[in-house]
Amino acid sequence: MKSRTSKVIGVDIGGVIIGKINDKADTSFFGANYLDTPEIEDAFSSLRLLTDAGFVIYLVSKCGRNVQEKSISWLEHNQFFKKTGVRFENLRFCRTRPEKAQICTNIGANYFVDDRLEVLSYLCAVQHLFLFNADDKEVSKFARFLSGVTRTNSWTEIASTIISTTKGTLCG
Repeated sequence: MKSRTSKVIGVDIGGVIIGKINDKADTSFFGANYLDTPEIEDAFSSLRLLTDAGFVIYLVSKCGRNVQEKSISWLEHNQFFKKTGVRFENLRFCRTRPEKAQICTNIGANYFVDDRLEVLSYLCAVQHLFLFNADDKEVSKFARFLSGVTRTNSWTEIASTIISTTKGTLCG
């Protein structure tokens, strides 16, 4: 169901909200202590700022069923929904990266934040794309898509940029 607002943000989970334990693992979700995986710095507070500014945020993650269940547990354990204002009903999971494009169309996303340039390469219908903490090897493989994205390593920069895109608009 497409949103009626132009202020819809899609956000990946692993490596964008849920931190990385080391450079080789997307998350520690393959270990017994996955609930101890840290959140990405400023992710919660920036998402709260965006929801308070009237943005509708969807979490859109590609993963298998096991990581999906662990992701939900981690989000609940860390009081993500309470702290950010993101609605639990706005969780979307898919099994392949290209499926994120159809989800973005369905939710009417105008913005998307992901740590994989490959994923962003599928999101032609999304106006504002943010590549967060990208892996240089993956970026070099999909470098032809870089011109259409904003690279960033900061959630505060993402929130500031998104909010500034709506300032001065008639309906912003």
